[in-house]
Amino acid sequence: MSIPRNHVACTCTKCIQSTYLDSTGQSFPGKLVARNTRINHRRKDNSNLGNNEVGGKRCASSTSTRTIFTEAPSLIVPIRIAVCLLATWLHLACGVSRATTAIVLKFLDIIVNAAVKAQPTTIPLSNASHTPISIPHDVHTTISSLFLEPHIKRYACCPRCFCQYNAAELPRTCFWKETQRSKACGEKLWITRTTRRGPRDIPRQLYNVQSFESWLQFLLSRPGVEDLLDLSYNHEPPPTGLMHDIWDSPAWRSLGPFTSTQGNLTFSFYIDWFNPFTNKIAGKIASCGAIIMFCLNLPYHCRHRPEYTFFAGITPPPHEPTVTTISSLLDPIVGELQELYVGKVIRSYRYPDGRLTKVAILPVIADLLAVRKALGYTSVTSHHFCSFCTLQYSEVERLDSTSWEPRIGPRVRAAAQEWRQASTQKARKLLLEKNGIRWTPLHELFYRDPVQHTVLGVMHNWLEGILQHHTRLKWGIGIPERSLRHAAQRGTKNAEDTESDDGGDTDVEMLDAELADLQTDSQHFNDTPQAVHRTQSSGIFVPGPGSEGGESEDSEYRSEFDIAEGDIECLFDAEALSRICSCIASAVIPSWIDRPPANLGEKSHGKLKADNWLTLFTIFFPLIIPEVWHTSKAPRHKKLLANFHDLVACTHIVVSHSASSAMASMFSNAYHQYRQSSQQLFPHIPSRPNHHYAMHIPELLIFWGPLIKLSEFPYERHNGLLQNIKTNKHMLQKLKWSTYLPLKPVFPLQFMIYFLRLFNRSNQIIKTIDTYPILLIP
Repeated sequence: MSIPRNHVACTCTKCIQSTYLDSTGQSFPGKLVARNTRINHRRKDNSNLGNNEVGGKRCASSTSTRTIFTEAPSLIVPIRIAVCLLATWLHLACGVSRATTAIVLKFLDIIVNAAVKAQPTTIPLSNASHTPISIPHDVHTTISSLFLEPHIKRYACCPRCFCQYNAAELPRTCFWKETQRSKACGEKLWITRTTRRGPRDIPRQLYNVQSFESWLQFLLSRPGVEDLLDLSYNHEPPPTGLMHDIWDSPAWRSLGPFTSTQGNLTFSFYIDWFNPFTNKIAGKIASCGAIIMFCLNLPYHCRHRPEYTFFAGITPPPHEPTVTTISSLLDPIVGELQELYVGKVIRSYRYPDGRLTKVAILPVIADLLAVRKALGYTSVTSHHFCSFCTLQYSEVERLDSTSWEPRIGPRVRAAAQEWRQASTQKARKLLLEKNGIRWTPLHELFYRDPVQHTVLGVMHNWLEGILQHHTRLKWGIGIPERSLRHAAQRGTKNAEDTESDDGGDTDVEMLDAELADLQTDSQHFNDTPQAVHRTQSSGIFVPGPGSEGGESEDSEYRSEFDIAEGDIECLFDAEALSRICSCIASAVIPSWIDRPPANLGEKSHGKLKADNWLTLFTIFFPLIIPEVWHTSKAPRHKKLLANFHDLVACTHIVVSHSASSAMASMFSNAYHQYRQSSQQLFPHIPSRPNHHYAMHIPELLIFWGPLIKLSEFPYERHNGLLQNIKTNKHMLQKLKWSTYLPLKPVFPLQFMIYFLRLFNRSNQIIKTIDTYPILLIP
């Protein structure tokens, strides 16, 4: 390939995100531009940095701000960046308006330069008496000077099927087809919006994803990051066979030499949905999905920090994608992952000229519902409900794991490919009933095993699934309309006992009205749920028509609490419940442990979090339950205590930060005894999919190591950060119109990236200013 005449390679902060080919066909970071263009780009970088000459050493724009932070003896640039950090933080984190932030910047400009003029010899500034410190007066300039602007790819997408289009070539209606012989979607893609300049046609919805390549350069440009990554390449598993992290596990070595090769990065893949208006039942109902990745090459103690987190994208609200339309949302992300597995030249702090970097996705982590959408498995209520074996849902009570036929990765990918190539929806339905597999873009990552490289999320499966199910259904704590004052009457079943627990003081009429509005919206978008319906004025969801056999693609969980309420009996009388609550309230625990509500069993405390269930079964229940049942003379209480003992033993192994084959065997024995005794003690309470999935935990412990270190907790915390972003309850509008409104408001994905990069820059500047503590104190 010949280089155009009069064109040179530009490696400014913007062009370095691209690559070009030289005359020999080799790829290099940068972009071929005219000479004058390169000069202008360099001038812009230098103006952003404030001063290109610091202490007699030249700071090239291509090395970003690392030389400034590590080698500059002057405080000109650190003070300027500190002011920019303060203004950016006020605007992004505190919600201060652009105009008010500009006033703050002007006052800081006056104060800083007045201080320099007052004591020019005390503060170490180059030419301080002649050159004032340049402080920007607009928050957009401060954001630009801090290099916080992420590379966001924006697609116009259909609000119904999420098919993406180039905004410059967007048709009037969507022409996506589910199969070759299906009808086109036909959804309108444009909407007329009134602006100050009159009516304007804009896309109805946008889908935004962050460039992985650009983010990798941002990550690797941080000083010290590559030293942390080297720890994974040089790590040797302990000879004892005890695994403390995924680095010690067979899963880490399942990709061959990839994980031990310098420059190769291995990531986890997580997807889940959350309500951007928080989880208030009587509030607005909407759903956004966050796609998050963590670099597993980083040590566990810093792996989940916000500055090391890659937010790939947010699914457009207000509706979740279906099991078929989610492919459209995953396509651009998986496409970039395929390119990065082959390798690209990425510039880093240690290699400013770039080094070949490859990226692979190893575990996919999510709850059961999200796994089914992302990996193409059928619903947990279908016949093929398990993603690890071919056991039928009708055989969920079978405990002999040796009789289960495990799923094989290549067979799953072949079945998914066969489903994809089917030309009619009828043919796809027949294949789905036969194999229980759909196509998903993640199958394009050929190096992944779709079965073996899927992690069971223990937070949802064990803590919020099995432990909550055991407490509420088997023990009867927190059953509808039962509290401490009603426990003594547990032998009497009357009409009040059948009233459902609404989970809080909910305005039922308002809730029903909102559900009616949601139903209307669902009919408009043709995504009305077929598998779940809600009884009038009830807080419990029950399976609806068509959920038998799992034929519906949108079927949800079978409710964990859909047993007839008359069959649930509280096993504790008022005195026993009082002793349990007293133990929760008075037990001495470390201050960093969140104490569960002392009024356990009453609806006033609301929904318990996963860590509440963990502390109940590892701290409080083991302290008091043996005292309640061990002194009893009833034979059933002895069996209940043994059943509880097995469950607690399993819980300690699941949440342990180490794993081994011996621990997996202990879990298998204890959990097998727990399920056997549960079938005898609670014959009226059938097993749930969660109970069967937990039967696969031993093999997961052996393959992945400690599962709690691959759990959903850190991902859910990041979802909470996204959920709590201040958007003045207009998240939907910001997501849809951010690039088309005149004011261009920041949408949550870009805001989150701003926040993470702001955190990174603040840590660097604080370290620099800390070297002059005396000079900055009056």
